[in-house]
Parts: sequence; C-alpha cells; structure tokens
Amino acid sequence: MNMRNTDINYFKIGIFVLAGVILIVLALIAFGSKHLFSPTAYVETYFNESIQGISEGTLVKYRGVQIGYVKEIAFVSEIYGKKIDYDSEVHSRAIYVKIAVTSKLFTRKTSTQLEKFLDREVASGLRVKITPQGLTGISYLELNYLDPKTNPIPKLSWKPENCFIPSVPSVITQLGDNLQHIFDKLKHVDFEHLFSKLGSSADSIDRAAKKTETLLNQFDEPFGNLLQNLKAVSDNLRVISEQLKYHPSQMIFSKPPPPLDPRKL
Repeated sequence: MNMRNTDINYFKIGIFVLAGVILIVLALIAFGSKHLFSPTAYVETYFNESIQGISEGTLVKYRGVQIGYVKEIAFVSEIYGKKIDYDSEVHSRAIYVKIAVTSKLFTRKTSTQLEKFLDREVASGLRVKITPQGLTGISYLELNYLDPKTNPIPKLSWKPENCFIPSVPSVITQLGDNLQHIFDKLKHVDFEHLFSKLGSSADSIDRAAKKTETLLNQFDEPFGNLLQNLKAVSDNLRVISEQLKYHPSQMIFSKPPPPLDPRKL
C-alpha cells in the first residue's frame, strides 16, 4: 500500500514539473513572438568609443520611441576583414553594432525605399548615440537629429551590408574629451609668472588707491572751510532775522525805540 502511494506521489510531481516546463516554454514563445513573426529591417552603425552598458537585446529608440533592439555586436574587423583601410576614419578597432528595427515606420517600406529614406534622414542629421538609462550603468541607443555640419558622415573604405547610420560620441565621452582638452591647456600655463603678474597688479592698484585717498583729503580741506563759512553766514542771517522781527527800528536807526511813558498816553 505504501509503495503504491509513493508511486502516485512521484507521478504527481512529474506531472507538475512537466506542466511548469510547458508553461515556461509558452511564455517564452509569447514574449518572443513579436520578434519571431514581425517583419524586421536591419541597419548598422560603428562606434569609436567604449560601448559599456550596451549588449545584444539592448533597446533602440527613435526620438524617445522604441523601434527595435541590438541584434549583433562585434569588431568591424570581424565583419569586413581585409576590406578595411586602416587609415580611414572608421578603423578596424571600431565596434560594429547591427540593429534590428521592428517599427512599421521602417518595416513597411521596401529595401529600396528604406535605403532612400535613411539616406535622406542621415543627410538631415540622423545619428546614433549611446544614452545612459539612469544611474544603473545600463544604456540604450538613441536615434536623433543633430547638426550635420558639426557631425559629418564619416567615409568608409567598405560597402556596408545593411543601411548605415553614423554614430556620434556619447555625452560622457564628449565631457571626458572636453575635460582632457582643458587639462592639456592648463599644462602649458605658467602659473608662477601669472601669479607674479597678479601681485604686481595688486601693488599698482594699492598705490593708486593711496594717491586717490590723498587727493580727496586735499579737496576736503577747502570744502570743509567753505562749509564752515556757509554755516557762520547762515547763523548770522538767522540772528538778523530775529532782530528784524522783534526790533525793526533798531535795524533802521541803529538803536532801539525809546520806552513808552504810561503817563503820556
């Protein structure tokens, strides 16, 4: 009896495991069916910088809208081999990235139409850039428009197998290059000579300030006397006004009027 119960339990466990495997397979098919059965167009680009944070399956966006994913990553030399001119702008150490585009904006076009469309957009400034996704270290590829004059199309020594979209350095790479350029410039600055010049300028400014202060003090003396004289004149005018108010005859006859005799009134 116990043997039969044990066999039944093993049978139930086997059925449970088998059902779990089937569910997992169905889920993988459901999630991957979009890539398996939807039409796909392929484009490629090349990076002359580190693509840290990018891997196969990484999202690709066009002006913020997801349009596909990274299909393949390799070195350019692995894909095109001897066709590469090592003196060209895009050399053998560059990173080859193949992009699978599933958006209808691209896939509903024929190969000829897609090639003409992308050629026109690339001439208008369409470029690929690595864009960080938060602080996680994960990035994605962003297709957007930049100034074609400051971001020219590089010359290739081979014919790409797919439609080609040029890349531009990421923001982090540009920031690093700018900082390195600043540091290189600072290396050639003679700070000792610069600080000595600043010290001389400070001494000159100090001497000029002292001369200005002396000149102002010289002006203060006559102006101070003038103010004192004006104050004395004002006081005298106030006294005269008081006398004129209460003793007008004194101002005219130089003496006050005789006192009145009440008996003669």
